[in-house]
Amino acid sequence: MREKKQHIVLKKVLFIGIVTLLFIPMLQQNFRFFEVKPLSGDFKQLEKPSFTKADWWNGKFQEEYQAYVNQKMGFQPLFVRTYNQLHFSLFNNPRASGVIIGKENYLFEEQYIKSYLGEDFIGTHQIEEKIRKLNKIKDTLAQKEINILLVLAPGKGSFYPEFIPDSYQFTERTTTNYEVYRSEILKTDLHFIDFNQYFIENKNTSAYPLMAKTGIHWSKYAELLVADSIINYVNTLNVEFQAPKLLIGEVKTSTKMWDTDGDIEKAMNLLFRIRNHEMAYPEYKFSEKPSTATPRVLTIADSFYWGLFNIGVSRHAFDNGQFWYYNQQVYPVSIDTPKNIEDINIIKEVEKNDVVMILATEGNLNKFAFGFIDQLYEAYFPTNN
Repeated sequence: MREKKQHIVLKKVLFIGIVTLLFIPMLQQNFRFFEVKPLSGDFKQLEKPSFTKADWWNGKFQEEYQAYVNQKMGFQPLFVRTYNQLHFSLFNNPRASGVIIGKENYLFEEQYIKSYLGEDFIGTHQIEEKIRKLNKIKDTLAQKEINILLVLAPGKGSFYPEFIPDSYQFTERTTTNYEVYRSEILKTDLHFIDFNQYFIENKNTSAYPLMAKTGIHWSKYAELLVADSIINYVNTLNVEFQAPKLLIGEVKTSTKMWDTDGDIEKAMNLLFRIRNHEMAYPEYKFSEKPSTATPRVLTIADSFYWGLFNIGVSRHAFDNGQFWYYNQQVYPVSIDTPKNIEDINIIKEVEKNDVVMILATEGNLNKFAFGFIDQLYEAYFPTNN
């Protein structure tokens, strides 16, 4: 009899425990007893859907409401991270769009592997035509004492080919956009910095890693070297202006990734960090402005310029020059009020500058300059309709 009572009590305790567990997410959702780290990445916050008879009968309301409830559920980020960690640890599945897990858990975005293999090659003729247009634009701007500077950022596929998964080794490497762009640019007198080649040449001799194991951009250490090199190059273009120098100070190291050094891993939203090598994080500051004028530099670039923009290169070194992100949004204006390229007079804006810098990583060379060259060429040399 006593054992039977104990058995009943145990079942009640288990039942209450299970019910409590089921209600904990709801309680967390409403009262937020615990601080839960939000998920990383671009997540759209869903609004509670409005009820309509039409949406009810076609099932749209139920679908949208379920998505809304799932997003608002207490501990939802923790559940997502647990789910992602299981897929990563058990099945080598990244659960993040476009992410490829390479050997020794080196992380890639697939576009960089495809660029390295030549799978996104746009053809020699297209590249020759783009450089031809750019040369003509260069001559036009030179008459107005404006220089063009081309900067090629590295690609992780070219930098770490030894860690690309074996499944890609069956693909024969062919002509790449990078190879043809480099060849065509070197035939001209365009101002040109090739960090893709520089990074590969200095990969094994650099004091600290130039690219991180779990990131897609140049490392925070390399970012400062790049910024210093670009500033120094800009200072050679015209003796009438000089940009402040970037002064690099004491270097701290850490196996915990800062900022973009772990940006792919952050997007995977795992429970546990991937073991990484030691990365460098130098202190830095800009020198005082020289007595000469400061060059105003307009930058058209992809995400590889964000780090330079955030440390103040455009603000301090380039006279508050604008950053046209993917030739779509204008920064810093868009930080407060969205401003798009389509809303400006491209010739007027370009001619406000001393230098126009176009920067793109290897993985984006299939859409190099993001329409800027064609738009500016058409503005200066309109075709007859």
